[in-house]
Amino acid sequence: MSNAAPPQIDPAALAESLARREALTVLDVRTDAEWPIEAPGAKHVHLPADRVMADPAGTAAGLDGPVAVVCNRGHTAEAVAAVLRAEGADAQVLEGGMRGWLAALQARPVELGIDGVEVLQVQRPGRGCLAYVIAAGGEAVVVDPAPDAAFFAALADGLGARITQVFDTHLHADHLSGARALAELTGATLRLSEGALERGVAYAERVVPLADGERIELGPVTLTAVALPGHTTDMTGLRIGERAVITGDSLFADGIARPDLQRGDRDGALTMGRRLHRTLRERLLSLPGDVVVLPGHAHPGVHAEAVAPSLDEVRAAVPELALEDPDRFALELLAEMPPRPANYEAIIGVNSGTHPFDPELESGGNSCSTRA
Repeated sequence: MSNAAPPQIDPAALAESLARREALTVLDVRTDAEWPIEAPGAKHVHLPADRVMADPAGTAAGLDGPVAVVCNRGHTAEAVAAVLRAEGADAQVLEGGMRGWLAALQARPVELGIDGVEVLQVQRPGRGCLAYVIAAGGEAVVVDPAPDAAFFAALADGLGARITQVFDTHLHADHLSGARALAELTGATLRLSEGALERGVAYAERVVPLADGERIELGPVTLTAVALPGHTTDMTGLRIGERAVITGDSLFADGIARPDLQRGDRDGALTMGRRLHRTLRERLLSLPGDVVVLPGHAHPGVHAEAVAPSLDEVRAAVPELALEDPDRFALELLAEMPPRPANYEAIIGVNSGTHPFDPELESGGNSCSTRA
């Protein structure tokens, strides 16, 4: 039996393998696998480490093809993979475990049919967060970047573009923003909506406010800021010409933003829900049905392509959008509400600059939609 450490697989490499639907088994050896690695068609086995160690031969016999062993941080998985390899299984360790998986990023092209404009959707399969790189004329605008600034800088470089502006659609409550780090790394202008500055950020002197209706010329396309209050008062989207709209945390491919994070009391949440109803009807649903919706979140998991439905497709998937009465709309949103995001107050503190940056604050998938 070899004493060599079992091989490891990088989280991003695992995500790509799953996206390609390669023959691979994800063996989750955590005791609690509440937030599993998800991918269409992937084979998942949840078997706590102590049960594997009690019968490694039996476990190995039941596993097909390559096996990615997953634990919280990659340590327990090493021991499990070692005993499985001793039994002949092609087992490898997910590097960093689920903590590494939460940081994995995948870039997916968004085809908008605008000559000279390239759009990448950056997905975080472990959290369901979506960011965007819009490049044209040698410049790029990045929207809602994850904390890995080097990843986004490399993407822009690959597009032959220099990042000139970095924009957060709002003060995020369920994940840490990488906007400040990316602006610092690249020298780009840091943008937040005027509403975000009114909520209060400790780094306001570094921000150039983005007003509702402001236009950003990027090569052959105009980006237009669109105030979308409801999820939060500062929520602001970005139209890409007349072809697409980045909706942030207001409208998703199959759901609607929750209205209770900024004002947590029931009366406040109902008020925000009614405001969101007006926003959706007046500012998004009034757009042509073939406009591409680019949301700020999708269900956690691996997506082989960009999450980019048409507005008509979103209408068909979200029945609440047909509700005309704002009170009923708000009540139905609150009735569907999942638990609030873990550590959301501290995460808002990090993103507003009043709390130290701490990656440990992030856990599990996002929960900014009214649908779990």
